[in-house]
Amino acid sequence: MGFSSEKKQNFIVLAEAAKNSPYSQEYLSLLARRGKLFSKKIGRNWYTTREAIQNYLTKQEVLNRFAESGI
Repeated sequence: MGFSSEKKQNFIVLAEAAKNSPYSQEYLSLLARRGKLFSKKIGRNWYTTREAIQNYLTKQEVLNRFAESGI
């Protein structure tokens, strides 16, 4: 298998991503359509990676802490 095949295996459908995050599939789809979550649309389905979900969660946590600190 080539590099591109291995990369494709890292993508998961948003329904699967929603099971491992506090967000629903619909909200992840909205983030994908708005470009706020790294994702790819293949056919009718959106795909992302576990790493992209983790990055988004981390970013949101940092933004929430920043907002709570009043800076």
